[in-house]
This record gives sequence, structure tokens and C-alpha cells, in this order.
Amino acid sequence: MRWSIIWVIFRREVRDQVRDRRTLFMIFVLPILLYPILGFTILQLSTAFEQKPRTVVVLGAERLPSNPSLLDPRGDRFARELFSSEAEESRLIVDREPATSAWGDPAKRGEALRSGKVDAVLVIPPDIGERIDQVKPIETPIIYNSVNEQSQLTYLRLREVLRRWNDEIVAARLVHDNKPESYTEPVQAPPTDVATGKQAGRNVWSRLFPFLLIIMSLTGAFYPAIDICAGEKERGTMETLLISPASRGEIVMGKFFTVLLASVLTAFLNLVSMGLTGFQLARRMSALAKSVGPGAADVIAPPSLVSSFWMVLLLIPPAAFFSAVCIALAVLAKSMKEGQYYMTPLYLISLPLIFLTLAPGVSLDPFYSLVPITGVSLLLRAIMQGDFVVARRYFLPVLIPTCVYGVLALRWAIDQFQREDVLFREAEKFDLKGWIVHLFRDKEETPGPGMALLCFVLMLSSAWFLIQWLADTSPRSMVISQVGFVLAPPLLLALLLTSSPRRTLKFYAPKIEYIAISLGLAIAIHPWGSELASWVEWIFPIPEEIRTRLGAMTANIKNPLTLLTMFAIVPGICEEIAFRGFILSGLQNRYRNVTAIVLSALLFGFLHVLLSLSQQAFNATLLGLLLGLIAVRSGSVLPGIVFHVTHNGLAVMMSKVKNPSLSTWLYRDTVNGLYQKHWLALGLAVMIVLIGRLIRNGSDRSNEAAEATDKFEAELVESAR
Repeated sequence: MRWSIIWVIFRREVRDQVRDRRTLFMIFVLPILLYPILGFTILQLSTAFEQKPRTVVVLGAERLPSNPSLLDPRGDRFARELFSSEAEESRLIVDREPATSAWGDPAKRGEALRSGKVDAVLVIPPDIGERIDQVKPIETPIIYNSVNEQSQLTYLRLREVLRRWNDEIVAARLVHDNKPESYTEPVQAPPTDVATGKQAGRNVWSRLFPFLLIIMSLTGAFYPAIDICAGEKERGTMETLLISPASRGEIVMGKFFTVLLASVLTAFLNLVSMGLTGFQLARRMSALAKSVGPGAADVIAPPSLVSSFWMVLLLIPPAAFFSAVCIALAVLAKSMKEGQYYMTPLYLISLPLIFLTLAPGVSLDPFYSLVPITGVSLLLRAIMQGDFVVARRYFLPVLIPTCVYGVLALRWAIDQFQREDVLFREAEKFDLKGWIVHLFRDKEETPGPGMALLCFVLMLSSAWFLIQWLADTSPRSMVISQVGFVLAPPLLLALLLTSSPRRTLKFYAPKIEYIAISLGLAIAIHPWGSELASWVEWIFPIPEEIRTRLGAMTANIKNPLTLLTMFAIVPGICEEIAFRGFILSGLQNRYRNVTAIVLSALLFGFLHVLLSLSQQAFNATLLGLLLGLIAVRSGSVLPGIVFHVTHNGLAVMMSKVKNPSLSTWLYRDTVNGLYQKHWLALGLAVMIVLIGRLIRNGSDRSNEAAEATDKFEAELVESAR
């Protein structure tokens, strides 16, 4: 990378963006205008909505007792002593109607409430005066319209008035019966809120700010990325840049820094505008402290300068991630209109990850620190709440994965720029009939990456519906679900859309040596798998409900063969054919073997997160790397099946070991299944030898496999360098 050329490209792109009025509007004008207008509008509307008097029809007002009084005898209000302030009293207007009036007709009351003529109707029973001193409760129905917010708010205010009137009736009864006030409430639990007004304000802003900042960071990267990639294609200036002395990587880096600058500026200006708007709202609330409460200004006050500094700092990693992803997606598009279509899925994926931070009970932990976007949002929330202990603990666990995701996205963008078919392809004119004919007529021997991704998506979607249908955890249902959503999609796609299903699924007979290596690796890695599972469970503990359910399920199955079929044989066969067969073959069609193995392992781990326990993601991903290596080196899916079935079978059967002497000989911790140290050392030594043998050996099944082996060895050497 020549940074001088990157700097030249960066200045060129920034200069072009400064000349674009749409980009300037999105970065500078929109943040400055949006929040003041939004804050002023919300304040005015909420104030007008809250302060506007609401009308309550009191049907049969003449029946009410004079003491304690519910209505003010001097006018159209409720009794003054039922309110804490005069402003609160003025929010309810009483329309007195006699019991014999037309308001006694339920149809008329319903029509009046639905049309908004009145906000609520209070019906006074005929014998309320005689029963007011009796113990039997008196029903005074409140009729309102729940779909009308004004009517619903009136109902809540009226219910509070009746509660206070009820308290006065009870107090009068206690005086009449010569009873103390504690007679009706022998046990009292007065609430004590230790949160200060500033802490309440931090809690409000900590849920709002991260959401808006992440969205604006994505929006800030969205439009510039489309303009400098798809826009240049549309304007015909991309070719001029490509024939310059700059390499493709340098061009991408220059564009990346341009989009990153726009994204950070957009988020920063949104932060400044939100802060100033919050400051003005706090001052406005301070002036209205008598009517809205003395703590309202603290609740609406903006974050502190320290929190703001850390927020600005933490905006850079997600902005870099969004910038790289937006460039990679935008370069696929031929026009700006097409680029907007490609960006829509990014919004659809990002929004649930941001909304997750608003869910109750979701807090920053080791698992969420690894989730893209969600980890950064939760860290921002912790900083804004002033919880710096949690923020310091998870600062690096959140920052490092986010940077890694950004680097991977940037690498993807550079790979996109290296492909001529991406840079110079024509705009698509999709013909459904022609596309279907092409799929079945012009079949490739093996699938491509797009078909591999389609297979994975079909597995997830079919799993969702099958899991809903097969809700029980019986052996039959679990076997059907594995075959239905793991095995069926790759088999159908291989048979229908490829000309060589055998090559696609790697249905070849391997050398016996690879079967032996796979069997030995499965046995040697088992003790370390137990150690890793214990470490992962310590970091990400399994919920007690799931642990109990799994224990009950395995305890109810007495037949060892049934257990092996459910947890070892069926998953081993189905998952290997899907991931090391169809998906790995599709990824190998475009990417290097090392990249294909890593991507298939990540998809393998992701499947276990969505459909099983999130704790299995690390184990599954690591095993996916080893299984991918076995599949590439052997040229067959069979050794991977042997490894998978043996590994899962050992985990199932060794958990059933009950012999005390054998357990002591094997385990140092029988509860968690942790092996003795000498077994760990022996397993590590065997793993090193067998993996080394696996890397050195090559398959002689065919010249094609031998060429793939030589290519894989060269890639390993290149990666090591």
C-alpha cells in the first residue's frame, strides 16, 4: 500500500463529495435541523396534548353524596381536594347529566365516545347514597374508548380521581368506627427510589442515543458509498480511475477513508445536535418545573462531556465496519438505483441488532460483546449510564471483534474490486423464465458461492418451520428435523442444479489412511473438547431451564443406540453432507481453500447459535475448521462423517460412565467430565502428529484432487509467510 496514492485518492473523493449537494445535506444540514425541529415539535405536541382539558360526562350526578364530595358544587369540576395542584384539576371538565337523560342509552354513549364528542362517561349507581357507608363494594362503571389515546388518558386520570375519593370514603369510615388509619392497611410498603434525577436522565438517553447514533453512522456511509462506487460506474468515471497508477487495493482504501469520514461526521454532528437539543429542552423543562415536576429537567438533560468523548471514540469502529460493508455492496451495483436495492438488506439486518439493545433484561456480557453492532450499542449504553466498571471490563472485548469485522469487510471490498466481472458488468434485466431454464439447462458441475449461501438460507428457513411443527423433543422428531432442514436442502440443490452431484457432495471413497486419521483425531480431541466446553460454559453459562430440559431428555432415553442415533449418527451424516459437501464445494468454486474452510466453519458455528445453544458456537466453529481441512485433503466427505460421528458419540457415551474406579482413572472432575492432565497431554501430542500428517499428505484419488492438494499447500505456505 502506498499511502501517498491513497491520500491523493482520498482528497479526490472528498472533493467530489463536497460538491454533491445530497451528501452535504445528509451530513451537515439534516443533523443540524432534524433534532431541534423534532424536539420542539414533540415538546409542543406533548404539552398541548397533556394540558388540553378532557370532558367527562357524569351520568346521575344528582345521586352522589355530599360528603365526601366527588364533584365541586360550584362548577363543572371535580372536588378540589382530590387533586394535588390547580393545573391538574383544570385538566378534567365535568358535564353533569341526570340519570333520566339520553346518556343512559348505551348506544348513544358508545357513538359519542367513538366520535370524540366526550372522552369518558362515569355512571353513578342509583343507590350509592344509601350504600356509601356499607362494606359491600359499589360499582361505578367508567366507559371510554381504548383505541382513542385522549379517551384512554382521560380514563387513567378519572381512575386516579376515583381512587382518591375512595381513600376519603375509607378515612370517613375509620373516623366513624373509631379505627386507626392502619386498620385497613396493616402492612405498608412505601417505595424508595434511590435513583437520582440525573441517573434517570442517563437511563433515558442511554437507550435513545446508541440507537440513533448507529443508525446515523450507517446512513452516513450509505449515500457516499453508493455515489463513489455505483455513481462512478453510472457516470463512466470508474474506468479513468482504474487505469491510473494506483492499485485496486489503494483505490479501495482511498474510497474507504472517504466514506468513513462521512459516516463519522454524520454521527458526530447528530451527537452534537442531539446534545444541544437536549440542553435546550432541559432549560425549557426547568422553566416549567411547577407544572411538569422538578425532576423533569434532569431527566431530559444531555449526557456529560466525559460520556460524549467516549461515545465519539466508540463511533469510529462501527463507522469503519459500515463503511467497508457499504463499499463492498455498492461496487456490485451498476447504477445508484440498483445500489439502494443492495443496501436495503443491510438495514434489515442492522435494525434487529440495534433494537435488541432496547429489549428489557439485555445487558452487556461476553456473548453480546461478540455480536456486531449490538456489542457497541450496549457499550455506549453502559458509558452513558455512568457504569464505567462494566465499560472498562468490556471495552476491549467489544472493540477488538468490531475491528476484526471491519477488517474482514474491508478485505471483502478489496476482493470485489479485483473482479472485472463485478466492476464492468451490465445492469441486470431479470427474466424469471429464462433464469429457471438457465439453471436446469446450463448446469455447472459444482455450485457457486451464491448457491452455497442459498443452501444455508434454505436450511435456516426450513429449520424454523420444522421446529414449530415438531415442537416435541422425541427421538423421532429430532431425527426428522435433522434430515428435513439439514440434509434435504443440499441434496435437492445438488440433484436439481448441478451436473455432478457426486463431485458436489464429495461422494468419493477416500484412502483408508484418512479414515484412520479422522478416527484418531476424534478420540484425541475429545478430552480437549471437554475442556473447551467447560471454559465456554464458564464464560457463557447455559440457562438452568435448558440444562434441566436436556438432562431430562437424555435421562428418559435408556437405549444407548437411540442416544447415538439422535446425537451422533444422524447429525454427523447430515451436517457433513451439507457443510463439508455442498457448502464447502460451492465456496471452493471462487475462494481459496483456506478461505472456503474458514467461511464454511463460520456458517457451521452460526447454525449452532441459531438452532441450538449459543455456547456451542465456538466448539462448532473450531471443529468446522478441522473438518474442512479433512474434507479438502481427503477429497471426500466420508472421513469427516467418521470424525463427526465418533466425536459426538464419545461425548454421549462418556457422559454415561458410572463406574467409580473408571471415572477416577479417566476424570479429575467427574461432574464436568474434565480428563486427567496426562490424558490431555497425550491427546495434544496425538493431535499434533495427526494434523501434521494430514497437512503433509495428499489425496491420490484423481489428478484434480492432487492439484487441489498442491494448491492448498501453497496457500498454507503463503498464509504462514
